[in-house]
Amino acid sequence: MGPSDELQDERERIANERDRVADEREGIADQREAASDARDLNLDTKEKRLANLEATLDERARALREAVPEVVRRQQEAIDRSRDVLQRAEHQLDRAEASLLRSRAAMQRDDAEIEREVSLSSEREPVERGETTEASKASES
Repeated sequence: MGPSDELQDERERIANERDRVADEREGIADQREAASDARDLNLDTKEKRLANLEATLDERARALREAVPEVVRRQQEAIDRSRDVLQRAEHQLDRAEASLLRSRAAMQRDDAEIEREVSLSSEREPVERGETTEASKASES
């Protein structure tokens, strides 16, 4: 096995390792995307439940305006407590959406890093081929 065969084997090993790392990163990105999709679905479900709860609370509030004053007062307190719960849930939803945006930004940064690495490795390969050609010409002389 000559030096050029060894260099070729080393290049193939490096290329295989680079492909393996890229495949691992792609797998991780796929997992993140699946988690993000699941989170989106969960957030959509929560938003729908919150909207339904808010509509129910509004209906109750309208009905209360026509009820007896003491009943109205007690029910209004219950509605106020429910609105507090709803408000906390909306804040939690806002935080979850912000987290989702951060996750998506991280995925984009990872994708950009992968693209840079692939680009750099593609730029290095022609340089390495040029060195191999020069080495082959020198050994033939």
